[in-house]
This record gives sequence, structure tokens and C-alpha cells, in this order.
Amino acid sequence: MGLLAGCRGGNADAPLRIQVLKNSLPSVWARRFRRRHPIELGTQPQLQNLYNQLDQPRPPHLLTLGLGWLPIARQNRKLHPWQPDTLTRWRELPPQWQTVLSAHGQLWLIPYRWGATALAYRRDKLTWQPQGWESLWRPELRQQVSAIAQFRELLALCFIRLGLSINTPAPWPLADLKAQLQTLHQQIRLYSDLHYLQPLVLGDVVMAVGWSSDLFAVAQGYPQIQVVVPPGGAIWADGWVLPARQSVSPVMTEWLNFCWEPEQTASLEAQGIAWSPFARQLQQYEFFQPMNPATRAAYTSLRQWWVNLPPAMGKSL
Repeated sequence: MGLLAGCRGGNADAPLRIQVLKNSLPSVWARRFRRRHPIELGTQPQLQNLYNQLDQPRPPHLLTLGLGWLPIARQNRKLHPWQPDTLTRWRELPPQWQTVLSAHGQLWLIPYRWGATALAYRRDKLTWQPQGWESLWRPELRQQVSAIAQFRELLALCFIRLGLSINTPAPWPLADLKAQLQTLHQQIRLYSDLHYLQPLVLGDVVMAVGWSSDLFAVAQGYPQIQVVVPPGGAIWADGWVLPARQSVSPVMTEWLNFCWEPEQTASLEAQGIAWSPFARQLQQYEFFQPMNPATRAAYTSLRQWWVNLPPAMGKSL
């Protein structure tokens, strides 16, 4: 839904219009900020819906976007950059953030939460406790895993299993990677970004690979589901972007700094679904880095090989 009331510019009485990914903010944030300034907070179910908001004739003042959406949004000139010198805690961010966020010379996204690729499993159906990514390759899990349909995340797990960084440039040990990918493919019963948790809840599979925010959220409703976030996995992140048709106002800057206040980051982490940008756990995981041309070519070729693997059961891409 879009909340288009209010006006842009510096009207101090106009509500700050924000569109956010559903369930990604603590509900207390809006109540606390309204003590300082009027706010209209709309929610969207998927990041795709939020990306589409950038094309509105009168877009929200700011909105949530995933870090992985930045390249296409920038390429299509849908964003306006932020100014890091207006952020009171900018210099407190871990160095990994500053490197990733400033990679293109300007600041396009202000993160407010992050997580990593993770595992969830049915502890009522396993006689052992998964500890790391190697669990996915155990023979007894053949056709007992569901997963997100994201090849780069799954390839990253194979790099980790081989003792390599998820950003290893080409040339790659292709024979070893293909062997790992083929075995992993035989373990996976369903690939789906939207529905991979359903078979875990129903007990049709005993393990799922996905985004930690999804897995922690479902585990809160199903005590028989346990989540493990092994080291080395790929980081995902959500943050605030400024639509190209908007310009920065003092109240927008106030909201950005509000989201980074220690009281607010503590509220976010208390949800048990994601970490704040300042969380120390960040050093255990990796951001995906842009690929050089040779690595991109190797990736594209390997992904095509993977897509053409015979379906193990119900492969959905």
C-alpha cells in the first residue's frame, strides 16, 4: 500500500512518509518517533514491492531496500545519495560497512538491520544437532532439505565447504565446485524464495536453508524448529534509500539518526530476528563483493550448468 498524504520539502508539520518491509522494524520505533515528529508508516510484503515504489509519481520520502537491490536501482537512476557527514554514528560503523556502502563513491543506503544465510531444522525429527554447513551434505538428508532459489548463496556454501571465501575470484576449482553443487542439489527437495519454509513447518523436510530473518521468525512460532547461523555465510541487509524524486530534509536525517540510537538498535535486536549495523557478529560473515568480468563469466556458466541439472524432485527456480 502507498501512503501519499503529506508533502515534500521542509514543512515541519507534514508527516514523514515511509514505506518499510513488513515486520522489519520494531513496532515501538514508530511510537517513539511520533513523540518528535508526525510519521506515516506503510508496509510492503516484499522488497520487490518497495522497489516499485521508487517509480511512483510522488514516492515516499524514504523507504526500505535490500543491499542486493542497489545495483539495479542505481543503474536505473532511481535513487538520490545520502550524505554520511549528517549521520552521528557513521564513524562507529564497523569497517566492513563503510567499505561496502561507500564502494561506489557515494552513500546510497543507510542500513538498519542485517543477517546472514542460515539453517533451520526440525529438532523433533533429527537425532543429531546440526552445527555447521557441512551438515547439509550428510547422506541421511537426501531430499530432506528446502532452500531459497538463489544460486549465489548456494554456491557460497560450496566455497565455504572447500575452505574458500565466498568472494573467491576465478579461476575456480570447477570440478570440486560441481561435485559439491551436485551433491547439495540431491539433498534439496524444493527451491523457492517464497515457500521454502512451508515444507519445514509441515514436516515434509527436516532442514531449510534461507535468510536468517525468515528462519528466526518462523522458529518463534514453532518451538520444534531450531535455527543455526554458521560462520562464513553471506550477509543480507536492509536499509533506507532516498528516491530520486525526493531530496533530503532535516526530519529525514532525524529519522536516520533515530534508527541508529542505542535504545532503538537494542529494541531491534530484542526481536530476535536480525542484528543492528553495530553488532559485533558482523565480522563472522561476508558481504558479497562485485565480480570482475572473468569471475562473472565463470559464475554465469556455472549457474547455467546448475540450472540444467536433472530435477531431484520438484526443482523450482
